[in-house]
Amino acid sequence: MIALRRSVVPLVVALVILVVLFYALFPTRTFVEQSSALGEVKAELDALYEENDALRDRIYLLSEPEEIERLARSEYNLVYPGEEAFALLPPAPKPVEIPDLWPLNALVSSLGG
Repeated sequence: MIALRRSVVPLVVALVILVVLFYALFPTRTFVEQSSALGEVKAELDALYEENDALRDRIYLLSEPEEIERLARSEYNLVYPGEEAFALLPPAPKPVEIPDLWPLNALVSSLGG
């Protein structure tokens, strides 16, 4: 009986220690995971606050008549009645020059080009 008690007591103690460790470590691991997730969510929330502030500034700008006129003229080419809108074309590109080493120069010159 004493021999049985000597072999069972360490097993029971080890089992109790394992149960205590399980109940102590599982919440700790969950806490660490949640705290890292909390940091990510806080960073995302800060980014959303910044975006919200930028959008609020944009709303304020778009409520002013000067900004509306500037956008209408620059992006939509709108003009007041009696005004004329002109579009300036870019200069024509320079003609492509073919190097003298091109093998078909003789053919081009014989065709009158």
